[in-house]
Amino acid sequence: MKLFKLLEITQKYLDDEKLKTSERKKCLKDIQQKLKKKKKRLKEKISAEHDEEKLKSLKKYLDIVTAQRRKVIAALKELK
Repeated sequence: MKLFKLLEITQKYLDDEKLKTSERKKCLKDIQQKLKKKKKRLKEKISAEHDEEKLKSLKKYLDIVTAQRRKVIAALKELK
């Protein structure tokens, strides 16, 4: 799943209060795992990258993924 699509889905589930709690938990857990995998892959790419522009771009994406993952984790804790 592409990063922007994953972030879009994340934002949808964080904002949508109409979803049932159990369905929301399941979706948020799934998204959290996908973001965790994406974060791991980005860290691997960063360690292997030597081009400064690509490195800067990858770090930007890593910051975005990290922030979204923190929001998902906070939302999961709130639901428990």
